[in-house]
Amino acid sequence: MTPLKPIHWVIDRFENGSGVLKHNDEELRIPRIQLPENAKEGDVLTAEFYFAKDEKVRRENLARALLEEIIGT
Repeated sequence: MTPLKPIHWVIDRFENGSGVLKHNDEELRIPRIQLPENAKEGDVLTAEFYFAKDEKVRRENLARALLEEIIGT
């Protein structure tokens, strides 16, 4: 499998506690706390995404438990 080229996001501005990142015609809003501490407008960022399998299982179990509680099983 050929590795994908990273997408470069430019921090366009900060508003309402979020950073507004741009890539071509797309915008992405990220909570300020999730960005590097010293990030500023004009900085270029990339990100990698990973599956959070344990978190998926936890959420499924929670949903199942809530449903069982609601329907009384």
